[in-house]
Amino acid sequence: MKLFAQHGASEGEKITEAINRGVIDGVIYSPRDVALPNLTAKLKALASTSRKLSRLFDPQYYAIFLTSNSDARTGYLLEDYAEYLQPRRRGQLEREKQVQEDLKAALKFQVDLDFSGIIAPNILIPRSFDSVEAVISKNFIRQTAAQFSKFKDKRPVYATLAIARDALNDKQELIEFLNEVTLLDEPPSGFYVLIAARSSEARSDIYNADIIAAWMLINHTLKLNGFDVINGYSDILTPFLGAAGGGAGGLGWWTNLRSFSLDRFAPSPSGGRLPIQRYLSTRLMNRITYYELDALRKLVPKVLNGLTSDSLYDAAKGSEPPRNIEVIQSWEAVGDLNSSLVSGEQLQDLKKCRSAVEEAVETYENIPIQLDTKSNKDHLLPLLEGMTLFEKLAEIQSSSE
Repeated sequence: MKLFAQHGASEGEKITEAINRGVIDGVIYSPRDVALPNLTAKLKALASTSRKLSRLFDPQYYAIFLTSNSDARTGYLLEDYAEYLQPRRRGQLEREKQVQEDLKAALKFQVDLDFSGIIAPNILIPRSFDSVEAVISKNFIRQTAAQFSKFKDKRPVYATLAIARDALNDKQELIEFLNEVTLLDEPPSGFYVLIAARSSEARSDIYNADIIAAWMLINHTLKLNGFDVINGYSDILTPFLGAAGGGAGGLGWWTNLRSFSLDRFAPSPSGGRLPIQRYLSTRLMNRITYYELDALRKLVPKVLNGLTSDSLYDAAKGSEPPRNIEVIQSWEAVGDLNSSLVSGEQLQDLKKCRSAVEEAVETYENIPIQLDTKSNKDHLLPLLEGMTLFEKLAEIQSSSE
């Protein structure tokens, strides 16, 4: 199970440091947050490293209906990437010719640059698989390999599958949709899967049994049909998606780089402050604040991962890490979970994931202090229930047996 840095604003030296420490396997670049000349330079530097790192590019075409809003936070999208991204109305994309033209433009843009794989554009399915948006999305998926073949390029091409969490509530519609996109005359190499929350701060949107089960089912079904699956913004769910069949996951340094939502492109709210630094405990399957970590070091030492990045949380400094490299600890922790929970043997991996969550529940029960709301165990029961529902939907042996 590979782990990619989900690129975004305020990159600084975070990715460089992660590469030097060997805690990521590649980068998924965000055009909103990097000027084209800088992107070209970054790709060149990434390609020259001693490790073979994946270099991918999320076209962010799903933001297309927001681009006509002058207050939208589109960054460099409309400036440096107008070659493939132009404002569109939904009615325009109902025409197959327009889909083909936009696909071709986005693919050509990437073919001309030093990416290791190509991610095709697509729109977001916002509410239902029985919708105009779902039809448009299927057209983008069906045309991806056909349009890419015109370039005679040997790199893998991934169709984007972007789905809002509300659309996942109808499991029968999801299964029918997956059946359609896996029976293609010209299939892509794989899929880049995004599950959109209503807000990047809406933790319960994704840590919901139905949503977790559906996301795992998507990975399982695509893998079963021979596709490679890259999950964007998958954060701590990465090993669970890997156990279901996923090949890679991604996360970045801000909340909106760990959970996918179109509110990342919405007009910026006024005010706000920097978030409190946190520590991702593999034992708790969650992030706790640095001062909670400081209090728990001796009370419940199991919350410490025992990894090299623990040194960033120096007890002599109250366990407060340097803000600019806090994400290094997250990447190393998720990578460690991937290594310990995902082997490629599905039944065994699902059992290990379930055991890890049960251990997290047990560890939480031994914590003697009141935790911050985001640090609590509210996500663990949905994880267990989501795994059970996934196994039922996928008709595989229950990991609880």
